[in-house]
Amino acid sequence: MSLLTAKLKYILLTVVFVLGYTSLSFELIILRQLINFVGSNTLITSIVITFILLFLSVGYYIGSTLKMSLYPVRNIILKFLKILAIWYIFACTYHMIKLYFLLMYWLDIRSSLAFVSIFSAVFLAFPSLALGFITSFIGRIVHRHHFDYTGRFMAVDTLGSVCGSLATTLIFMPLIGVGATIVILVLLTCATVWLLERRREMVLSTFLNLLCLALAITLNSRYIINEAHINMVKDDAISRIELIEQDFKNNKPQSLLMTINGSASSKISTDENLMFEYVKFINNTFIAPLLTTSGKDILILGAGGFTIGLNDKVNNYTFLDIDKDLQKISEELFLRQPLSDNKKFIAQDAYLFMINSQQLYDLIVVDVFSSKYSIPMNFVTTDFFEMVKKHLKPEGIMVVNTITSPAFNNSFSKRLDNTLRKVFPQYLSRQTLQPYNPYEKEALVNVEYIYYNHTADSGIYTLNKNTAVYGQ
Repeated sequence: MSLLTAKLKYILLTVVFVLGYTSLSFELIILRQLINFVGSNTLITSIVITFILLFLSVGYYIGSTLKMSLYPVRNIILKFLKILAIWYIFACTYHMIKLYFLLMYWLDIRSSLAFVSIFSAVFLAFPSLALGFITSFIGRIVHRHHFDYTGRFMAVDTLGSVCGSLATTLIFMPLIGVGATIVILVLLTCATVWLLERRREMVLSTFLNLLCLALAITLNSRYIINEAHINMVKDDAISRIELIEQDFKNNKPQSLLMTINGSASSKISTDENLMFEYVKFINNTFIAPLLTTSGKDILILGAGGFTIGLNDKVNNYTFLDIDKDLQKISEELFLRQPLSDNKKFIAQDAYLFMINSQQLYDLIVVDVFSSKYSIPMNFVTTDFFEMVKKHLKPEGIMVVNTITSPAFNNSFSKRLDNTLRKVFPQYLSRQTLQPYNPYEKEALVNVEYIYYNHTADSGIYTLNKNTAVYGQ
């Protein structure tokens, strides 16, 4: 690369553009995949971005100090690119991250912060360093022959990052899914290898690149890697939805489970005893008594598979969820029947809906705590529960389904309880649905918080003034 021809210059700039694209695409894919295991919040995002930027900087520095005259420049760049193509597969693929997550859980590493930090150190450090190194190295090559190309070089790199950001989240993930987006990431990396490879190595390089692409397609195909009883029906920028056949009897499934972003969301079954305990509890305790009435207004925050109030065809339901495809998927593939006319679905963030809506409800079910690994932070605040309270009719009821420690064995369970009792100081009950060991700190079960919007009564009984006989 001692002589920088016009052709080589444009090849190098194309490589820089692709590197900028893949760096942002890689980052966004990782953030999307981690939602399945640790959710999405600013802490998780900041850890991922910190590791990527930190090791990009290290790569930039190493690439700027290494003496080009002592090392075969093209060979170094090609080796890094070939490793990156394989690395992306194992760092981004859902099934690989799932295996890593299960390993961390087996090692008793339960903290989301620890999980993401270790994951970032293991899987994000090298590719970020390699991308920074290659970009810096190519920049030096171009700058050596064209001193006025620094600005244009940086512009091409940044433009690649912009295109990577927009194409990954606005085009590829929504239209072809996360798995196919990973294949495109690997394909672009392999393409840079083809651009820089020597002619005498082209046949072997093409063969290896095709093997790499075949591996990426296999591990990210919804038809190849999934088990026979698992049907992945959606995998885009919003959610990964799988339908899993369960509870086999005489080789026939009795139940169908819907998982959203790796967490069990809804379950239907021919045997009512196999349904989720909290759904049975809500349907039997709060919905069943309303079947003899009509016109009650019920709000469900977190639609899932629309199993709450499934058999109620007389009261008015509003289901809320951020995923606009949930109703279609549920009607066609999960429930296998359309929602009854008394039920409507609104695809909107529950927090925004509560801010903008003025309607009051007889029953509000908050079912956004879908996973013990991923808890939406904006739905555990006093601000949110104050809005829920304002949307209750007089004598209305709120039911909040949580997955937490029934014996208050962690900070989250204590502070969640404090938060709810701050907003609902009176007439708030707490009910644990499954048996548990109060001495086991890791025990997590469904805990239902129930609030009754009665008129406040601050009276108490004392030895001096005791009116208990009138209230019995």
